[in-house]
Amino acid sequence: MFDLFRSRDKAVRITLSVLLGLVGLSMVTYLIPTTGTGTGTTTDTTVVASIGKEDLTAQQVSKQIQNMTKSRQLPAELLAIYVPQIVQQMISERAMAYEANRLGIRVSSDETENAIVDSLPAEIVKGGKVDSATLDALLQQQGMTMGDLKNDMSRQLAISRLRQIVGEGVVVTPREIVDEFHRKNDKVRIDYALVAPAKYQAEAEPTDAEIKAYYDANKGSFQTPEKRSLAIILLDPNKIPAPIPSDAELKKDYTAKQDTFRTPERVQARHILIKSDASNDSAMKAKAEGLLKQIQAGGDFAKLATENSDDTGSKPQGGELGFIVRGQTVPEFEKAAFSLQPGQTSGLVKTTYGYHIIQVEKHEQAHLASFEEVKAQLTADAMQRAQSAGMQNIADKAVAELHKDPLHPEKAAEALGTTVIHADNIQTGDPIPGIGVSKELSDAVAPLRKGEMTPGPIVLPGNKIVVASVMDYQAAHPASLEEAKADVRNRASQDKLQKILQQKSNELLAKAQAMGGDLTKAAKEMGIEVKTSPDVNRNAAIEGIGNAGTIPDAFTKPVGALLGPFAVVGGRGIARIVAQVPADLSALPAQTAGIRDELKQQKSRDRSTLFEDGLKKRLQEQGKLKIHQDAITRLVQTYTTRS
Repeated sequence: MFDLFRSRDKAVRITLSVLLGLVGLSMVTYLIPTTGTGTGTTTDTTVVASIGKEDLTAQQVSKQIQNMTKSRQLPAELLAIYVPQIVQQMISERAMAYEANRLGIRVSSDETENAIVDSLPAEIVKGGKVDSATLDALLQQQGMTMGDLKNDMSRQLAISRLRQIVGEGVVVTPREIVDEFHRKNDKVRIDYALVAPAKYQAEAEPTDAEIKAYYDANKGSFQTPEKRSLAIILLDPNKIPAPIPSDAELKKDYTAKQDTFRTPERVQARHILIKSDASNDSAMKAKAEGLLKQIQAGGDFAKLATENSDDTGSKPQGGELGFIVRGQTVPEFEKAAFSLQPGQTSGLVKTTYGYHIIQVEKHEQAHLASFEEVKAQLTADAMQRAQSAGMQNIADKAVAELHKDPLHPEKAAEALGTTVIHADNIQTGDPIPGIGVSKELSDAVAPLRKGEMTPGPIVLPGNKIVVASVMDYQAAHPASLEEAKADVRNRASQDKLQKILQQKSNELLAKAQAMGGDLTKAAKEMGIEVKTSPDVNRNAAIEGIGNAGTIPDAFTKPVGALLGPFAVVGGRGIARIVAQVPADLSALPAQTAGIRDELKQQKSRDRSTLFEDGLKKRLQEQGKLKIHQDAITRLVQTYTTRS
């Protein structure tokens, strides 16, 4: 809570992430264009679709994708899958906005502004009004203006109203409610046998002939990735001694940087906040006065703050705020805090947030730290600079020496007084001796071939530096059976295992059918255990099978019916319906309203989807919607390449 009554500059920084999260969730399609996310920044103004007079560009799509990736709504590794869906969703939204405008659906300025106020976090809304300076600063960081925000909100409201109109008149019949009640609450009990992989793993071991046959049939799917043998010179800053600077050097540094060692006047304080507004001011003031009396009578300030303060930020620390300087808090709080001496407690201090009780623990006047006070810091900084300079010099020397003869790195290592790390036949992502997995190094050597070296030093985590040359290179190529034998064996084994599981499950089903539906007897003959489930509804789990809803026939076929084979994790299953327990209709009245609402919402969503699909088709036929599939394909390919 304390952060909320800091000065405006601080508030901008605090509320940025809050607003981004809110807007990112509530207006996924249009709001918050972002840059620099590292997931495909583009200034491509290629038009991917035109809706009326509005164009949807590749740049707009890219910004939307960047925002979703940045907010982790969309994993970067799945971009190639989801980008086409995002494009289609953005086209649908704009088509809906176009249709809303055509139908005369209008949103007033007041409605737009009220919706914006309602959607913003409380930190930006004070007394029912938006702190426009804070919001403007936040929007500016996102490349938006208040006009952009209003336009986007107005558009979203219009689309929402159109969807409401489309969904109006949805009717849920009593029969549908009863059917859904049964779907949710009917239960079933089954006997089931699992044909598990472990039982047949040894039988699935392929012969040499089967391995070769599998390879021949799937030769194109086996590839040997490119490999490199690297010679690496590793430079560790911990092995580069840094001279200890003399006092004369440090004092010269101190004189040059005195301004950085000046501490402004500051107080260390803690407080109790009792929030108030016009509706409860008298009651909250009385509460604050009661707490003040307890403190003045010797009460434990920290304990009272923990139990009563409305500042959630400092409350757990007994109201502790740490050091504050002038200009950091609202004026009333600052005036009171800086007028107190250490150990003193204020009276009630009224601010726009409510009533504060402030206790000052330390009060330091502005001063310049002495040389002795900052000598240790100056020494550490000087040694760090010296070490960095030393690392730069030796890195430059390493590059120069290795450049003389990249295929004989030992010469460069000898000149540097170090040794060479050899990493032979490594693929991208493989760990490297003495270094581990290093994306930085992998990226640097990716374009290199035999005899080539990294163009410059590569900085690794921990400020270590490497230079590397490629001693050998093998291009990616179709793998021979020998090269891919382990992978071929594994895949051939899995393929054979699945065929065995299917064969055994079919055999079990046939046996049970031949025995008049006696699954237990059939399974016993094959050495397979039979289990019985509890009474379960569609959403309940059955051990070894998973959700009961994955076997829908269990709820529709008659008792005694055999089911399967059906897939279970890693294997196959056969089941027999033992009992079906109809839902207790006496519980229907209590669930009717909820079921009706769920069905109406689902029907509304289905109707909206059909409406949107039909709308886009009609607009295309009328020439009002033009989708440029070639541009979309090129855009998608950029993300396919990245992923």
